[in-house]
Amino acid sequence: MQQHDIWRLITHPKLSPAMNMAIDEAIALTFPKNKIPTLRLYRWASPALTLGAFQKMPIPDVEEGQLTLIRRITGGRALLHDNDLTYSIVAGTDDPRFSGGLKKTFFSVAAGLLAGLRQLGIHAESVTPSRKIIPSRESMPFCVQSFSMYEIAISGKKIIGSAQKRWPTHFLQHGSIPLTHSVFETRLYKEASVVLSDFLPNLLERSQIEKTIVAGFETAWGIKWIEESLTNEENEMAQRLSLEKYQTDVWSRV
Repeated sequence: MQQHDIWRLITHPKLSPAMNMAIDEAIALTFPKNKIPTLRLYRWASPALTLGAFQKMPIPDVEEGQLTLIRRITGGRALLHDNDLTYSIVAGTDDPRFSGGLKKTFFSVAAGLLAGLRQLGIHAESVTPSRKIIPSRESMPFCVQSFSMYEIAISGKKIIGSAQKRWPTHFLQHGSIPLTHSVFETRLYKEASVVLSDFLPNLLERSQIEKTIVAGFETAWGIKWIEESLTNEENEMAQRLSLEKYQTDVWSRV
């Protein structure tokens, strides 16, 4: 088995929104040095609305104090994190799975997510709309309201939204898998979105869902996992980024 077929798996308990975003960035920034392809699965200690890196403020109908508003380093539209499981992937662009650029990377990640959903007994599909019909961020500021390339839908409704940032040697992609409905949905979107519990009469334990998503990537990509933690360098960088970047209005409210 080739070296790039061994991946690191990190699962985190509930962390603050700032720390979650800081860890994703720290893993990405240290990748050129340590070359560790990583799948991270994590949860949120409090409800948050993450904004795309280039998304302009203000976002309508956000009630101050009830949601943490925080900006990602990835693009796209605002994404609600509440009763969800979030994934992030950091890997090299020289990996054949991702060497075809942005489109190929989204396609490969979608294949892993779809394989995981199938193992849960859920029939989903990846959707890529024509660019001519993609609405502006101003008219539809929330991720759930429109599709980008190879995002995951069930019965025509988006269930997994993802965003990506690329460097010459590697990329970061992360996205949200909503498990149950959030009280913030109708306040933000004006209507309820679709979640896993809509299609699973008896929703599995979150740990079991994590294992199934991991198994989906293993099946789709033909890889093996080593469960590990952050390196000391990643952890120190994440602590610094959380404090000096993600907890500041200078970053999140530009």
